[in-house]
Formats: sequence, structure tokens, C-alpha cells
Amino acid sequence: MYPSQMKAFKSAEPKTLGAVEIIIGTLAVILSTIVYKLHYHIQREIIILILNGAQLIITGIVLVHAGRRPTKCLVGTNIVLQLLTAAFDIVGFGLMARHVPFRGESYYYRDTEFLVNGILGTLIGSLVLACIIGLVVALFGLYALSVSAIKELTPIPNSTANPQYGSGGQAKSAMHAGN
Repeated sequence: MYPSQMKAFKSAEPKTLGAVEIIIGTLAVILSTIVYKLHYHIQREIIILILNGAQLIITGIVLVHAGRRPTKCLVGTNIVLQLLTAAFDIVGFGLMARHVPFRGESYYYRDTEFLVNGILGTLIGSLVLACIIGLVVALFGLYALSVSAIKELTPIPNSTANPQYGSGGQAKSAMHAGN
């Protein structure tokens, strides 16, 4: 990667955002496991949230590593992982939004309605935050790979740094002569 590309990617603070994703993923796994144990009838949706939390943890680890030593491969992998995570986050909070406010069918569930509503609200909020982080990191990654590389490779007119791009005939004749 060019220095301008690294600077553009690091301007998004990938290590910090990766750490936030790891925390959100851990929170999602723990809270989803609590709801999984409390209510058996929404277990399919909760399993998706547990998988989403695990994916957030993995994506956060890759993002932290890319923030330390950015390469084109790691930035490209981050873009793909962040977009996949954002898609899973949208699905996750869409599935959970159906269950808020949670209403229990039996006396046992009525005792835990307030707890489950709080947990589901926290999960939805954290998934929205993770989705926003994923989209921001993906956009900064695309910017770093495209626009910054174009700036680095664009010739400066009348510059002596790259004589092959000069406007004078001397540079062209020197290139054709093999010098």
C-alpha cells in the first residue's frame, strides 16, 4: 500500500473501531445466551444473534490487525467482512424488532418480561451501532484503496520527479533513446 493509502485507512481509527466491534460482539453473545436460556420459543432468532456476535468478534480482530499493519489484502478482507457483518446486523435487529415489546404467554414469562425487553432493546441498539461502524469502515477502506491510490499515481505537470510524465520533448526523447 502507498503511504497515502495507509494514512487514509488509519484516519478511520481501525484499531479503536475493531475494539468496539469486539466489545459489541461479546455483549451480543452474552445477552443472546441469556435470552436463549430464558425463552425457548425464540431460539432460532437468538441462534442467529449468537452467530452474529461471533462474526462481530472475528471481524473486530481482523480490523484491529489491519489497523496495525494495513495491506491491500487485509483492507479488502475488512471491506467484505464489514459488509457481511452489516447485512447480518440488519437481519438480526429485524428479527429482534418483532419481539419488542416482549409479551409472555404464561406466568413464568410475565416475571421476566421487563428483563427480556431490556436485553432485546440493548441487542437492537448494539446491532445498529455495529452496522454503522461496519459501513463506515467499509467506506473508509474503499476510499483508501481507490482515491488515495489515484492521488499517488497522478502525475504533477512540469515536475522533475517523474520525467516520463513531463510535457517537454526532452523527456520523451530520452525515454525513446533508452536513457
